[in-house]
Amino acid sequence: MTNKQLANRFIDQGFNNTTIRSGNVRLACSQCEALVINGIATHETGCPNATHECNGCNTRVPQNQRYCANCE
Repeated sequence: MTNKQLANRFIDQGFNNTTIRSGNVRLACSQCEALVINGIATHETGCPNATHECNGCNTRVPQNQRYCANCE
């Protein structure tokens, strides 16, 4: 996976301030102090930018929703 693909994956997960600098992907969120724990990118609890996979498919949905519009 290239750095650009990795950065785009993080952006899809709600890390909207993610950048690539000096060949490294820098994880960042505009609403919380994002960090990586044991290789897993995480938002703070309650962050409005946090997302997860829909319970019916692989589409990313906001943390407070269970299903995407297609699966409801």
